[in-house]
Amino acid sequence: MTLDPDDGVTNVPIVGRNKTAIFHLNHFWQHLSLRSQFLIVASLILGLSMAILGEWVNRQIAASQLQSRADSGALYMEGFLARHVQSGDLGPVVTSEGVEELDELLINPDLARRIESLRIWRRDGLILYSTDKALIGQTFPTPNVEAAFLGKVIAHLETGHDDEGNVSQGEDRPLIEIYAPIYREGTRDTLAVGEVYEDAREFLERRDDVQRRTRYIVAATTIAILAALYAIVRRADSIIGAQRNRLKSQLADAQALAQQNRDLRELANKARLEANKSNEGLLNRIGSDLHDGPMQLLALLILRLGQGATANKTEDVPENLTPSSVATECLSQLRDLSTGLIMPQIEELSLEDALRLAVDRHQFTTGSRVGANYTNLPVTVASSLKICLYRIVQEGLNNAFRHGNGIDQHIDASADERTITITVSDGGPGLSINRTAKDRLPLGLLGIHNRVESFRGTLNVRRRDSRGTELVVILPLNGNSD
Repeated sequence: MTLDPDDGVTNVPIVGRNKTAIFHLNHFWQHLSLRSQFLIVASLILGLSMAILGEWVNRQIAASQLQSRADSGALYMEGFLARHVQSGDLGPVVTSEGVEELDELLINPDLARRIESLRIWRRDGLILYSTDKALIGQTFPTPNVEAAFLGKVIAHLETGHDDEGNVSQGEDRPLIEIYAPIYREGTRDTLAVGEVYEDAREFLERRDDVQRRTRYIVAATTIAILAALYAIVRRADSIIGAQRNRLKSQLADAQALAQQNRDLRELANKARLEANKSNEGLLNRIGSDLHDGPMQLLALLILRLGQGATANKTEDVPENLTPSSVATECLSQLRDLSTGLIMPQIEELSLEDALRLAVDRHQFTTGSRVGANYTNLPVTVASSLKICLYRIVQEGLNNAFRHGNGIDQHIDASADERTITITVSDGGPGLSINRTAKDRLPLGLLGIHNRVESFRGTLNVRRRDSRGTELVVILPLNGNSD
């Protein structure tokens, strides 16, 4: 910061102000949309290009107009001056009669108003004739005379003029200075050079009018191009915006699908692990049942058969331990085990008939009674769903018989347009606690849970208000019906 002693005001250094301005400009630029940035840059480039083009066109027009004026001046000098210039022993001369005639010609008001001065030059720079008589006979070498002797017509725009050092009197006005060759009669040999100063005010008015119109046309063209460019960019931005939104929507859908695939993969992995765990538990339970049941009976049978060879034939054997009774009991237990493992042929059965079969087999195996209600069940469903519902009813009734002592067993099966609901209830003491967490479920309920989860359904095990336990399974029909 510096202190100006004149006004006592604290001033920011110029470099600091410039940096601040650049920072704000850059901040403003960064917050503009891409369309706005493009339009600003395109407007600057197009505006600058059209301005340069317009200026170039104006210069070409001005040069063309000046050259056209010079050509007309050359024709004028050739028509009016050539006959007054004659060849002499020392070069071209203007006779006294020619001087008088030229003076009389330039006295004409219209011509005098248009022509400021007139001169005739010899090649060495000697002035043969001039409206300023003081210049006649003087020599002023000039490159314009040399160029005109070579056949060129030269024109310049000037403000006022001096006659080789003698400044013109009066108010300065724009003039056109023209140098043109004067040819020898009947040839293209340059005899002398004519110089004329013409009033350029009318010429400049026409030139400025043409240039002004050219600028208007260039400006209108630039505005039209910018308007068309803006419309195109706006349309393109709209299309790009729609495509961007579509891509965003597709990306969101793809991400959601990818997340769903990850969830399904994780669910499949968990289901596989749980299936392995359930299978291992099932195998362990089957092994335990075989060990504790039929195998013990078979061992007893073998023992009894071995004792039969040496035993006292008069020894009394309990009726329930005779080989025949032991073999019958072993066969019965093996039949009970196989009943739970073999899937009955339910492909041709309707869903309601399949559920009735599960209830009937449970009643036949356990000797207990089961109440059942079937409401609005679909006639056909996917085979996998039918088997799943059959196993759910089978396992649910087994749990009701084992944990609820087979008291007040009941099945409710109903369906609506979207779901199937299976409710298995009993009136026994039920589970020790109300639990639905997968990692704490008994083996049978864990199997039900895995089946329900594979069909994206829900499982709920809860105590009844009065007495007993209630198992509720809800499975979706979408994608699971034939």
